[in-house]
Amino acid sequence: MEQGVIKYPTFGVIGALFVTLAIGLGAYGAHGLEDTFSKTPRMERAWGNAVDYQMFHGLALFVLGIVRIDQKRAKLWMVSGILMSFGVILFCFSIYAWVFGGPEGLIMVTPFGGFSFIIAWVLLAIHQFLNLKH
Repeated sequence: MEQGVIKYPTFGVIGALFVTLAIGLGAYGAHGLEDTFSKTPRMERAWGNAVDYQMFHGLALFVLGIVRIDQKRAKLWMVSGILMSFGVILFCFSIYAWVFGGPEGLIMVTPFGGFSFIIAWVLLAIHQFLNLKH
């Protein structure tokens, strides 16, 4: 590997696993939760959002894991990947658990995952902005 360049392959693995799980959960929602969704349409919308967010952020994590970056700004990259991972867990998994019968209060965790996503993307924007100066 080139001097001063770093990769985070763990993000690629996590991202690929999140994408795989999103595909499975999307299919399960479409075929296995029809009764639940017919009784509570709000759950279907929430489930769909969770699957979409997990898919998008899984793909983003995969990209974070395969791209080489300048070691000087690697912390922004790394923190962004960690926040995306936490975002999937807090946002998506709290919704899945709620749909599977968890307490209504579980949805109170979901916004923390959303904030994690937002901060992760802001950090990536800062990273890219700093790279414009080179």
